[in-house]
Amino acid sequence: MHQTPMKNTDPRGPRRSHRQKKKRVVVAANLAVLAVLAGGTVAYGALSKTVTLDVDGKKDTVRTFGATVGSVLTSHDVKVDDDAAVSVKPTAAVGDGDTIAVRYVKPVTVTVDGRSETTFVKAATVGDALDLVGVKPERGAFVSETSSTVIPRKGTEIVVSNPKRLVVKADGQAKTVVTSAPTVGQAVREAGVALGPLDDTGADRTAYVKPGQAIDVDRIQLVDKTETVTTKPKVVYKDDDSMEKGKTKVLEQGEVGKARERVVFFVADGKRRDRVVLSSNKLSDPTTRVVARGTAEEPEAPSVDSNSVWDRLAKCESGGNWSINTGNGYYGGLQFSAATWRSVGGPGLPHENSREVQIKYGKILQARSGWGQWSCAASIGIN
Repeated sequence: MHQTPMKNTDPRGPRRSHRQKKKRVVVAANLAVLAVLAGGTVAYGALSKTVTLDVDGKKDTVRTFGATVGSVLTSHDVKVDDDAAVSVKPTAAVGDGDTIAVRYVKPVTVTVDGRSETTFVKAATVGDALDLVGVKPERGAFVSETSSTVIPRKGTEIVVSNPKRLVVKADGQAKTVVTSAPTVGQAVREAGVALGPLDDTGADRTAYVKPGQAIDVDRIQLVDKTETVTTKPKVVYKDDDSMEKGKTKVLEQGEVGKARERVVFFVADGKRRDRVVLSSNKLSDPTTRVVARGTAEEPEAPSVDSNSVWDRLAKCESGGNWSINTGNGYYGGLQFSAATWRSVGGPGLPHENSREVQIKYGKILQARSGWGQWSCAASIGIN
């Protein structure tokens, strides 16, 4: 009896067919890997690429299976952020023999002929940095680093000193030198001037020189000696209402104190500059100076009209100039000598006081010695 084949309604049937296809793909992939392994270095070379990684001037040649620049950088732990520049976009495809250059931002201080400026550059070497900031050293210039020196991530300072004319003054002579020496100390040595350990160059020896700068060298010597020094007495004031304000009188003179000191003098080209005390031994203490100080208000001088006897006398003696200092030893409108003025208690010098004050002490002198103290008195009818 002929039987019609039954349809396969088992749902696992089609799934088994799918698994068979997947199995065939895996087998094919494995065969491809086996083929690569069987091909040895030839097959490895066919799949890998040789790439040069240049990270801030440090170059490494690497083999990679990466398809893009970004994948190559990632596989070699090269981080790229906002502070970095890459010569090729990270999304670009990488090919055999390519070079990928990465430059990080670094702080660089460039000092040219004594003037410094700090900037941030994406440069690998000193030469790159100078190019970026537009500095081209002149022929014969001093440059602190070679052009090929790699700049570290923390940054660096680059010193450029072009040849310049400087004047060095030392030992009474001035020497002109053309030099590319970057510092004061080096420029002085190039001028043939030897520096002692204490000699002063007017600026720190490590300071950078500028074009046309004049460097003065002072020879410094140390002088060690012992001196006896004095200490001023303390002054104590006592108010005295029997004296007018502004007047003083010494009641007790007081004595200075004394000490013996060992000192060192810094002598610059024969002139004493600084004094340093090494030790001090007290010999005596100062005693107090006592001064009486007037507190009484100065009495008002009696009013005198301009035609008074004193104005007539002043007009004859000084032309009526109460503030005159003739330079011949006589002062003020009444032409007091300093000694006579002090003898009647006058403050300061006559011409430094008002007309009224001068008349006040003129009256004291007249009462004591008469009108004969003034030669003009008789000629104007005062007696």
